Amino acid sequence: MRGNGEGAGVRDEDGDEGGFETGAGTGGAWALPRAWLPDVGPEDEDPLGGAVTGLDVPEATAAAVAGALVRLLGTTAPAVAPDPGALLIARVFVVDEHPSAAGWSEEERRSVAGLAATLVARRGEEGIEALVRELCDGAHGDA
Repeated sequence: MRGNGEGAGVRDEDGDEGGFETGAGTGGAWALPRAWLPDVGPEDEDPLGGAVTGLDVPEATAAAVAGALVRLLGTTAPAVAPDPGALLIARVFVVDEHPSAAGWSEEERRSVAGLAATLVARRGEEGIEALVRELCDGAHGDA
């Protein structure tokens, strides 16, 4: 502290000690990070309304997604349990991000995650990209 009241331990506007002076005005330490965010206020619970997911594919049943995965894996898909790391990646980046996954049963989610984990273990990111192409092409082929 420089003796001019600047720094930690200064009194805030209400006279309470222990606050930090950030130079960002009211709001303290949160004022600057909030300024970096887009126009989303704390009152906005979900600005996207839950309608947007990370996997840019059309809605589909779990059976359709599993079918696409089986086509990509071919007939050599092993019947062993998938690697836990690949399973986590598949669950987070394929199942949880699919726009229709909220309507799938837990058993369907596990089945798709297991197949997707096998694809991730074999082909990595390219496998997921191939799945996205397959799902998009399949939707266009049905129309």
